[in-house]
Amino acid sequence: MSRQLSFNPQKEYEMVEYPGKVVNPERMLATLGGIINVSKVLGDEVKRLALRFHPENAYNKPTFGDCTEKTGVLLSITVRRHKKDKQRPPEYFVRVLGHCSRSFTFDSLCDFQYLPMWSTPKSDNAQTASELTYVLDQLKPKDSADLDFFKRRHSQLLSLPELFTHVDVVYSGSYRLDAAEDGQQEVLGVMTKSTYDNQDVISFNMADIFPTQPDAHNLKRLKVKYVSDEQFASVKRLFDECPIWTRIALQYESGLTSDKLKCITPSVAFYFSNGPWRTLYVRYGYDPRRDFNSRFYQTFDFRLRFSTGLSEFVYSKKFVKQRKLANVSSAPTEERASDLVQDIDYPYFDEHKLPRSRQCMLRYSDVRMHKIQEMLEKIPTPLTGAVCNERTGWLPPGFDAQVRQVVCATISELLRNHYRKEHLTAEVEAVPQAEQEEDEAEADAEDEETQEEDMELEESQPISQSEQSEHVDTDIEQLFDNMTR
Repeated sequence: MSRQLSFNPQKEYEMVEYPGKVVNPERMLATLGGIINVSKVLGDEVKRLALRFHPENAYNKPTFGDCTEKTGVLLSITVRRHKKDKQRPPEYFVRVLGHCSRSFTFDSLCDFQYLPMWSTPKSDNAQTASELTYVLDQLKPKDSADLDFFKRRHSQLLSLPELFTHVDVVYSGSYRLDAAEDGQQEVLGVMTKSTYDNQDVISFNMADIFPTQPDAHNLKRLKVKYVSDEQFASVKRLFDECPIWTRIALQYESGLTSDKLKCITPSVAFYFSNGPWRTLYVRYGYDPRRDFNSRFYQTFDFRLRFSTGLSEFVYSKKFVKQRKLANVSSAPTEERASDLVQDIDYPYFDEHKLPRSRQCMLRYSDVRMHKIQEMLEKIPTPLTGAVCNERTGWLPPGFDAQVRQVVCATISELLRNHYRKEHLTAEVEAVPQAEQEEDEAEADAEDEETQEEDMELEESQPISQSEQSEHVDTDIEQLFDNMTR
């Protein structure tokens, strides 16, 4: 027989699944940092509850409890048995004290523990065994007034890192048995297979022979990924027109998605991980070491050195992608700046706009500046049978630094013109407001002295504007001098 005596649905508790048998609640709270620390953790949805097995030991590493959503009910069950008539069944009285909606569980691993112990010999004899001594009291001051602690010399040094392990989560790994090529032996390997992203990645050198045809598995993967013949033909046509491409230029010219392009490119080109053509896709059968015209397609790694005035226009690629995916509405100043900066998906660099991101991996042919292309054309043709340099390719040493100077000068001039245009626009927008204020002042004028003061103000106004514009131009010149240093 059972009875329910009371129920309070509005009373909510916090549940902590303590990993131990609680005998003394005060000592249990001390291992959790005290009631104040527990209250702070319960009031924050992000903090983890730390449990220290030895709170007085500063070298003790805590284990952390994570908050998980869990529904629970706290019950109080009282059992009453009849003393005289033991054959009578007992009565159960159930009370629902409250409920909980979350729980702190200590499922993570604890960090490695290192006790503060010194090894000391049992006697003066060097051959005798040594014993370990717990020296926590000697390694920390007794209280805040213990100044003699800094005068005492320690016989041994105990310097421990703050953490031994960076993660406290258990990762379950599954392994498979890979059969060897001859089928006779079996090799233990990890479960994750290499994807098509890292297929046909070539390290540039002057000795090896570059691949001339794709792997058969790459061609089979096209059917698995549902790549149409038109999509494959569009990418192949681009490599027939130009043997070397960047990934962003392929995606821009073909109009394909990134997933489709990742599947198609290993079937038509290989990828350089280093060298003069690093991060570029090269058509199978094409050797840029033998072709002098491949200098136009060498990698140009351009990175912006942020100074005052430039960081408000150009952002990192990751930041722009996140804003684009989140569909964040741009402010009026950002919309005005977007006309000055290239689109994040535009693969080329034009001299009338700023670069698309802080770091741009381009080909020299992607830099659409007449002066840069003239510099590439004027490089003297090498002798017949000559090969490129392993580090600089077909370009002379220091050529990339010269190109960076030209691009930086173009960016500086572009920003200088932009700031001047913004200053003139602000002056033009301020003229109607100034004329309106003058009309109101003339309408409120009651004597000739006020009118004479207004005339003096009108005569002095052009002088002050010219001085202000000269001051602004001086500030802009100083800004860009600091930027290009």
